[in-house]
Amino acid sequence: MQFTNIIYLVIWAVLAAYCIYSARKLSPILYVLGGFFVFMFGWRLADTLLPVSLFTGVYNIIFRAIAVIFLVVIIVLYIMVKRKSK
Repeated sequence: MQFTNIIYLVIWAVLAAYCIYSARKLSPILYVLGGFFVFMFGWRLADTLLPVSLFTGVYNIIFRAIAVIFLVVIIVLYIMVKRKSK
């Protein structure tokens, strides 16, 4: 395992835990954002442990598609919450 992979794993895990913990106090959108960070953690962990590189070729396209879907859902939820609070 490379040092940078370990750093990324720690970053994604800490961000996921913080978002899920803070969701009760701040906003339910953080549950979705925490799920996104859990996905990022899992993808990086699988990339580190498997002999196949998950950040090249078709796997990279799948990764980007899932990331875009997560981010679009987060943006839509954010807009809905902001409009509802006005």
